[in-house]
Amino acid sequence: MTAKPVICLGCALWDTIFKVDSIPSGGGKVLPSAVIQASSGMATAAAVTIARLGAPVSLWARIGDDATGRMFLDDLAREGIAVSGIRQVPGGRTPISTILVDGEGERLVVPYFDPSLDPDPGWLPLHEIGAAGAVLCDMRWPEGARVVFAEARRLGVATILDADVAPIEDLRALIPLADHVLFSEPALRSLVDDEPAKALLRIAGEIGAEVLGVTLGARGSAIWQRDDRGGKLQRFPTLEIRAVDTLNAGDVWHGTYAFGLVQGWELARTVRVASVAAAIKCERFGGRLGAPRWVELAERLSLERGPLQDDAALGAPSQHTISKASS
Repeated sequence: MTAKPVICLGCALWDTIFKVDSIPSGGGKVLPSAVIQASSGMATAAAVTIARLGAPVSLWARIGDDATGRMFLDDLAREGIAVSGIRQVPGGRTPISTILVDGEGERLVVPYFDPSLDPDPGWLPLHEIGAAGAVLCDMRWPEGARVVFAEARRLGVATILDADVAPIEDLRALIPLADHVLFSEPALRSLVDDEPAKALLRIAGEIGAEVLGVTLGARGSAIWQRDDRGGKLQRFPTLEIRAVDTLNAGDVWHGTYAFGLVQGWELARTVRVASVAAAIKCERFGGRLGAPRWVELAERLSLERGPLQDDAALGAPSQHTISKASS
């Protein structure tokens, strides 16, 4: 395992997740069969995933100086995440989210972000970036992501953007700043209303990223990688599973991707492993609590594709080469 840490910046939430038979369309009372509370948010769940896989990781985020914020910090500390880069804003409320997860694994998310949480990134410990293997930012704190990406690029540290749904102007501002731009399907469609592979190729012609990708849920993912012939698009399947809870599956995918990147894995191996990690998470209720630990992930990979240490055993994704000139 690498000794270089990953820095994750962005969303920090305290989740309350209820398991229900179905999500109601109107008023009334719903009695859940289970409930959990945990620290969450896109960057937070990615950081938890990285820590569980065995790499050092820091979370840089903003929370309130309230009781919920203290629970958030304690929860992350138990996961082995460095929390010195989390600012407790005086007088602020830690963001919270209430979530219903139904019997099919789908969810209804109601988050609240305190507008008084200061977006100024001037306090960030940018001097720590030089020692990192990669930085991963989500879309929920664009002011912070801009300065972190700028410093990482100056120092030659790999940059990863979790490009989820956000204001279009924020997406357009941040995607040129990252080496690895990984979209959710709705976020990609908000930029280019076309089939995912064609949308990736169009964006690839406009920015200098090394890798562009989109996660497609049960349909796997599509990943474009720059090469000396322009670029290559690959399609990766995922496991066929019975989904119990899809909450934070994309965040687990992104965290595993960052882990593979700092391990120096080939792209195909990184995406395969990320897909299996996200599938394992979907089989478990509890949001980011379903993120697998390394031993669990290695065992599942061995069952699915053969020994983890043998890259060839992970299987070759279907692929085709498309140059930018021909797209």
